[in-house]
Amino acid sequence: MIRRHCHIRKVSPDDGWHYWFGYYDKCPWSADGTKLLAHRARFCDRFPAPDEPAEVGWIDAERGSFEAIGLTHAWNWQQGAQLQWINDAGHERVLYNDIADNRPVARIVEPSGAEVRIVPWPVYAVSPDARTAATLDFGRLTRLRREYGLPAAHDAHPDDPAPHTDGVWRLDLRTGERTLIAPIAAVRDHRHNPMGDRAHHYVNHLMFNRSGSRLCFLHRFDRQDGILHSRLFTVGADGSGLRLLMEGMVSHYDWRDDSTLLAWAGRRALLGGGTRGPRGAAMNAARRTLKPIYYALGKPRFLMSRIVRDSYLLIPDEESATTQPFARAELTCDGHCTFNRGGPEPGRWVLTDGYPDLRSRQPLFLWDCRRNTGYEIGRYPTPRELDGETRVDLHPRFNHDATLACIDSAMNGRRGMYTVDLGEIVSGLH
Repeated sequence: MIRRHCHIRKVSPDDGWHYWFGYYDKCPWSADGTKLLAHRARFCDRFPAPDEPAEVGWIDAERGSFEAIGLTHAWNWQQGAQLQWINDAGHERVLYNDIADNRPVARIVEPSGAEVRIVPWPVYAVSPDARTAATLDFGRLTRLRREYGLPAAHDAHPDDPAPHTDGVWRLDLRTGERTLIAPIAAVRDHRHNPMGDRAHHYVNHLMFNRSGSRLCFLHRFDRQDGILHSRLFTVGADGSGLRLLMEGMVSHYDWRDDSTLLAWAGRRALLGGGTRGPRGAAMNAARRTLKPIYYALGKPRFLMSRIVRDSYLLIPDEESATTQPFARAELTCDGHCTFNRGGPEPGRWVLTDGYPDLRSRQPLFLWDCRRNTGYEIGRYPTPRELDGETRVDLHPRFNHDATLACIDSAMNGRRGMYTVDLGEIVSGLH
């Protein structure tokens, strides 16, 4: 790994507010690169209450000023309000989730904030042509994984471990029509795993492939031994071709192309979970003992790659896929990985980050897929008290020509948005 720290610039204002964009799977820049979408709030150290809105708007990329365009009551610290630019019938507009009539919806507005229309369901991911979205039950997500949920959303099936009438939905952004394409019960029963027999199941992290023909998602449940179990699925946008790609541990991922994903994942054979009898009881006791020790050490993610063999893997969109290692022994900690969509060579570069090290510094990495070379381009301090559901992950995102990265950080004690100049690296290598 080559250390080449790049110039970093704070773009959000120093005006007493806390600023952030959200997740790593969306680009904050407008098409012309002059505006960056952002949320802002007056506090930063707790989960919001249903009656506490965040402002949404955009930051002028040159002046660093913020233009508010609306309020949202449907937000969290990890993903905000799913705030994003969309090409809506040839017009560049803004989409974000909100609460209307006591239920989650999506608003589509002009960059000025003028309302275009309300979609009667919240949005998670938008297809490349911006005609279709994918969504899920944010109430269930709030109950089972609160940091990705919405404070005003309620689970419609709190007593059902795996509803037949909920799961992954396809949503028409023009008509508002919603179609269930992957019911949670069907996902649970696909190559059924008995470790989930007593668990409540949910889905998360929906993402369309490059053409919008398929989308991936995580099926998750908490095992009896307290370990979070993940199953990586894909399904056609029409609901056909449900496929289980990977099972054990799957964290963050991105589509490299229409048929391959890059993911931080592992089979987790060492952690077992299906063994019964005295040996199974001993393994459960060992896992319960190791978990608090791991957290007490500050969650050193590199241990997961060394001990249980989690790593970055290239995973084909195939049932029980045969995986290939990616950047092994170089990128050794879980991070939010994303490929560049633009620039001279789409798909050549991967941005990813890592969780805080023992000195509470978050690393930022850039990987050159053509040269199979990695760069540590930054390492930034983060407050120890911001952890758990209030954590400030870097969530790196490329701009449209892959010359800049945008990150969220609390390196100066407040949430803010920063850009990192990648030009010296990406322009100097041909």
